[in-house]
Amino acid sequence: MNRPRPRPAVEEEDNTRLWMIPYADLMSNLVILFLALFAASYNDEVAKILERLGEHFEEQQAPPPAPEDLQPVQDEIERLRLSQFGVQVTASRLKISLPEPVLFGPGSAELRPGAAGTLDQLEGLLKSLPSPVLVEGHTDSVPVGRSRWRNNWELSAARAFAVAEHFARKGLPPARFHARGFAEFQPRCPANDTRECRRANRRIEISLIRDLRKQG
Repeated sequence: MNRPRPRPAVEEEDNTRLWMIPYADLMSNLVILFLALFAASYNDEVAKILERLGEHFEEQQAPPPAPEDLQPVQDEIERLRLSQFGVQVTASRLKISLPEPVLFGPGSAELRPGAAGTLDQLEGLLKSLPSPVLVEGHTDSVPVGRSRWRNNWELSAARAFAVAEHFARKGLPPARFHARGFAEFQPRCPANDTRECRRANRRIEISLIRDLRKQG
């Protein structure tokens, strides 16, 4: 009697990992999608930067104002007796520089009792020229020492905010004002090694900004 020969064992395929193929395809597509989104957002940022650079270049290339444009401003400066302060008129701004002793005591961001009278002289000029107002605080390089302020950054910024707040209390629109502090890093006298030099560096600068892009 012939016995049936045993059939060779058929090795079954392992199908337990077949799911990894579509999963890998899905992950690849997601990576490509994220890279495309990143590239698109990066291009938008580059475009914005280039646009801002173009606006800055356009502002720098703007022609200086005609003498007749500046004459009313200069007349107002003379009428308000502001020539006693450092006044600078350029194509982009009218800047008035007030020394520290006129407004603040040493290491303080509280306006002196007589500072209001000085700032009130500027109030008429700010009302007559409805431009954005930039208030910038500057100090010398001497550390603040024992004070409520940790450093000259805080002191210069607090002084700028105090001046802007004074004008806001006088009824000028707060949205017109931009206040910032530069500490000792934009000195008039870079040496900062003499009493006179340090005194010149301690100041508040108030600038009326001309929007050159609206001209012409």
